[in-house]
Amino acid sequence: RKESSAASDVYKRQAFDRDLEKIQAQIMKMGGLVENAILEAAISLEMRDEERAEVVRQGDKAIDALEEIINEEAARVIALRAPTASDLRLVLSVIKVSANLERIGDYAKNLAKRTGVLSQMESVNGSAGALRRMAKEVEGMLKDALDAYVARDAELAQDCLLYTSDAADDSLR
Repeated sequence: RKESSAASDVYKRQAFDRDLEKIQAQIMKMGGLVENAILEAAISLEMRDEERAEVVRQGDKAIDALEEIINEEAARVIALRAPTASDLRLVLSVIKVSANLERIGDYAKNLAKRTGVLSQMESVNGSAGALRRMAKEVEGMLKDALDAYVARDAELAQDCLLYTSDAADDSLR
C-alpha cells in the first residue's frame, strides 16, 4: 500500500510540475509580448508613427487574453491539484506576475495612445534619444526580472531591484 501511495505522490508531483511549466511558458510568452509592446510604443512615439502605435494598441488585447488564460489555468491547478503550501505560493505568484505584466502592457498601450497627440506637437530636442534609452532600460529590467522569476533565482531578483533603483537614480540626474 505504501508503494502505491508513493507512486501516486510521484504522479501528482509530475502532473503539477507539467501544469506549472505550461503556465510559466504562457508567462514567458506574455512577457515577450509586453517587451515588444514597450519597444514598439517607444518607436512609434519617437518616429511619430501612428500606424505602429495602433498595432501596439491592438496588441494589448493579446496580452489581456493571456492574463485571462494564465489566471484560469492557475485556478484549475489549485482546484485539481490541491497544491502544498510552497506549491500554492508558486501558483499564486504566477497570478501576480501576470497581473503586473498586464499592467505594464497597459502602460505601453497608453504610451502608444499618446503618439497621435504628440506627433502634432513640435519635438523636444534630445527627447528621441532619451525615450529610446528609457525603453531599452525598461525592456532590460523586465527581461532580467522574468529570467529571475523563471529560474527562481533570488540573487538575480535582488540584482533586479538594485538595478531598478540605480537606473531610476541615474535618470533623475
